[in-house]
This record gives sequence, C-alpha cells and structure tokens, in this order.
Amino acid sequence: MEKLRQLKALQAEAQRRESERLRKIDVFGLLGYVPTTKQQEFHDAAEYDVLYGGAAGGGKTRALLMDDLRDCVRNPGIRIGAFRRTYGELKESLLAELSQIGYAGALGASWNGTEYELRFPNGSLLMFRYAESVKDASRRQGGQYQKLTFDERTLTPPDVCSFLESRLRSGRSDIPVIGIRSGTNPGGAGHGAVKTRYIKPTNYGADVITDERDRTVRFIPSKLADNPHVNPEYAKDLMGLTGKLRSAFLDGDWDVFAGQMFPEIKRDRHVLDPIALPATWKRYNGVDWGFSAPWAVLWAAVDEDGRVWIYRELYERGVGESEQAQRILAAEAAGENVASRFADDAMWATRGDAKAIASVYADNGVHLTAAGKGAGSRVTGWQRVRSYLVEAPACPHHRAQGWETCPRLHVFSAVTELYRELSDLPHATKGDPEDADTTADDHASDALRYLLTNLGTGPEFPLLDTPARQAEDSLQPLGPSMAYRPAETAQDDASWWFDDDDGPRPGGTVQVE
Repeated sequence: MEKLRQLKALQAEAQRRESERLRKIDVFGLLGYVPTTKQQEFHDAAEYDVLYGGAAGGGKTRALLMDDLRDCVRNPGIRIGAFRRTYGELKESLLAELSQIGYAGALGASWNGTEYELRFPNGSLLMFRYAESVKDASRRQGGQYQKLTFDERTLTPPDVCSFLESRLRSGRSDIPVIGIRSGTNPGGAGHGAVKTRYIKPTNYGADVITDERDRTVRFIPSKLADNPHVNPEYAKDLMGLTGKLRSAFLDGDWDVFAGQMFPEIKRDRHVLDPIALPATWKRYNGVDWGFSAPWAVLWAAVDEDGRVWIYRELYERGVGESEQAQRILAAEAAGENVASRFADDAMWATRGDAKAIASVYADNGVHLTAAGKGAGSRVTGWQRVRSYLVEAPACPHHRAQGWETCPRLHVFSAVTELYRELSDLPHATKGDPEDADTTADDHASDALRYLLTNLGTGPEFPLLDTPARQAEDSLQPLGPSMAYRPAETAQDDASWWFDDDDGPRPGGTVQVE
C-alpha cells in the first residue's frame, strides 16, 4: 500500500511538472498559427462571454479552435465543449480545422475518433459535440464544462444555447470557469437572440457590458478585410454576392440578413411614438400562450380604413394561466372594450383532468376566440402579415407630417418585442420554405398572425376623389367579407339570377374581394 501511495505521488508530481512545462510553451507557434490583429484581439479578451464575427472569411472557426487548444494547455483538467448544430457541420468546420494541424499532436494531445474527444497530458479534455435540439444537448446532461464554444452560433436554436450554458460550472477550486466563446455570421434561428444579447447592448462592438447576472459580455466584429490569409477564390466569391447575402456575409450587417422573413419592415416606417387613438376604433387581442416559452399578448385598434395599430403588448415567461388572464384585464384602461381576443387553438386542448387554458381564462373574465389553426394556416398567416407591412395611402396622422403613403400596420414604440421578432425572424430551413423558422423567437409574431388572419379581408383604402356611387346601386355591409344590395331595388321576377351578365344583381349577396 505504501508503494502504491508513493507511485501515485510520483505520478501526480510528473503530471504537475508536465502541466507547468505546457503552461510555458508557445501553443500557437507549435501549431504554425499566426493570428491576425482581430484574432489576437479575440484571444486576448478576458470577458466571460465573447462573440467574434460578423462577415464571412474573418477566420472565426480557426480562432475558436486555437483558443480552445491554448486553454486546454494552460488549464490542467479543464473540460471544454465545442458545439455545432449538426454533426455534418461539425465535420466540415472544427473537425476539418483540427485535422489540418494533425489533431494537435505537437501539443502531446491524443485523438479519440470514436468519441470525438481530444485529451491532453495534463488531464484537459476538448469535446466536439453537435446539438440541434435540447434533446441533443441533454444527452450528456450530467456532464459539466468550464468553457463552451459555439461555432456559427446563430444557426443553433437559442433554447439549446441556454440549456448548455446551464452546464457551465467547476467542482474544483483549481479549475477556473472561463465562460463562453462564440463565432458567427448574421442570419439563422438564433439571429434575434444573438443580436439582442451581443450586438445592440454593446453598440455593435463599441462597448463591453455587464448582464443581469453580473457577467461581462463583449462583441468583436470582424470582416473579410481583417483576414489576410483568406483564400483568394473564396474572397472573390464573397465579393460577388449581392443584396441581403452581401450585407450579411461580406459586410456583416446585423440589420439585414439572408433568409430574413420580413425584410420590408423598417423602424422609420412602421414604428411611431404612442398617440391617442379614437375610442370609436374597434379593439382586438392576439394571444399566443406560453409558460416556459414566452407568453405574448397584443392589443390592436383598427381605423376607418382598416389599418391596424398595435398599441400595447405583454411578453413574459413563467406566468400561470389564471395570472395571465388577470394581467390582461389589469393592462386595459377603464372602459376599454376589446371586441374579440383571437388565441392559439392549443389553449382549448385538455390534459387529463385539468381544465383547458381557455376555460381558465374565461373563469377569470377573459373570453377567447380560437384563431382557427389548420393545414397551411401558418403560411397563410405570414402572407397576411406581409400584406399589412406594405405601403398604402397615408393615414391622417402621417399625411399631417407630409407622407404620401404609410404602412397598413403601425406599431407603437413601446411594443418592442413584436418589432424585434418581426425584424429578426428567419425563414424555415426545413419543411415549407414560405414558413418561418419555428425554433426562432416567434411568440409575438404568432399573436399578430392570429389577429390579422381573423380581421376579415384586410385594409380598404377608398379614393376620396372618386364620385359617390348612386344610392340604388350601393353595397351594404354584411359581415367582414360579404355585402348585399338593398332588397327594395330587387326585381320581382326571379329569372334575373340566370342572366348571362356576370355583374351583381339588385338584392343579391356578393363576395367582396
């Protein structure tokens, strides 16, 4: 037993000496890596959560890998998880870079091609993983990391990143928790979440901020010109891009990106400061239920010309259904009359003996109308949203400001979550390409979709200079999408129904297009 103890002590001492030796070696030099100025800025960053990227071709993937290798050498026993969305993406990016440097053999590392793990003599471990869903991420739920690396972070759904971040911890005082390092281009399911966390708060990289958990957050923008080692042919391909692809991949523009669902939405056109809305305008709600995911409620007023004004929103997590209903009523002013509240059909589903969520709402004084989800309703709803984003003859408010046209949808500046979601929502990468990506934040957008789909045929903008129609030839409204001609003008002979003329007949009902 004494000899065993001595042997363990000798092994520990040998490992300590090897760790000290590794701490002093030039990791980048041994691997033949010469960082660019921007890459060196990324390697020198000491903040807890750092995003590096923007444009394509800035050397993000190589910088992420080299940073992980250096941290493995400098911090004995550290566990680092390097993630991509799918195994195919992992193989073509981080693993391809790793193979080019001989799987870090120059650092004494050994590669396990079955587990996709790189183990170092000092006990450090670099694990290459993929996670397209929380289910993927939870396969190794018991594991812990002291550093997380996300390559192309915007392609990974935000809930996956949040789950993995919960695994950051250390059970040993001598092994530090370094934090998070990410690289990415604009676009993808996580675009909105990345923009909200890194881009806007840091003023597009100008500032370092501290989040609500007292962790420092930094964004280091990079462009093609920052990487003198980029392949010339690849650079020419990027230079040849046009439109949104060029903005995202060459310019690193976070406000316009490839795959954007609603590129037509513009803050200077669709958003306005709150104004008093006439009490005569009908009010409506759109409701998207959630508990772990956000619960979203929108209030809309519809003017005489059918424009929709979104003037209030609720957007919260972790609120029970009874409390949701109470908060809706509490948000409304005295005498505010909401004509209809269109909600997610799932709120009528029952689970065992529990009441349907819609019934709980009703018990608390909020009566809902099912939005009418069905086959194809998502795409139809998004088309409906798009029809309200277009320009039409200006409303009185904007005419007074000299505008000739304004959008059919107006959003008050206090309704921040809806605008954020609409401007950052990407197209689906699976299934129907006309649909939105369901893994992106779309909760307030869904509430808007339910609301607009149920408002009838949409805005009508009469030409004020057109002479009025003769009274006997006028249409009278009959519901949101039907109209009729007054019966007193109808002919007594019913044979008029069978005339060859396709025009509407007195006393007949016609569909309003």
